[in-house]
Formats: sequence, C-alpha cells, structure tokens
Amino acid sequence: MRTLGSGEIVFYTMDGSVQRFEGEIQVADGRVILTEIIYFNGRPNGSREVNMPLARCVIYWKPEVYEEIGFAQA
Repeated sequence: MRTLGSGEIVFYTMDGSVQRFEGEIQVADGRVILTEIIYFNGRPNGSREVNMPLARCVIYWKPEVYEEIGFAQA
C-alpha cells in the first residue's frame, strides 16, 4: 500500500457529514496525516497539518511524475 504522496482525502465524521481535504498525505500507524499549503494573496505562506483516523478516510492518490512518464514504483 502506498503511504506517501499527493492526493485528496474524503473524511467521514461521527455525525455523518463528509469533509474533503487536498494536499500531501502520509499514512502511518492507523492515522492519516495531511499537510495543506496555506496561500495568502496567491502565494504560499505557510502550512497546517491535519491528523485523522485511517478507518474513517478514503484516499484518492494523484499520480506522481515518474508514474505519468511510464516508470512504475518498485
């Protein structure tokens, strides 16, 4: 299973609502760590980390550059 890369997370909350996040994703020890870049006036100016339980998340990975040009991950 892939554990690091860019993508989108769909998080299902306890009250039944759905939240969507996009950024850099890391999966470790049953948790999903998402790093979002914060933009001010169209320029990156910081980041924030969101930590969620893996069991309540669906991850949609974006292809990495090497995958787009035809090289597979070993």
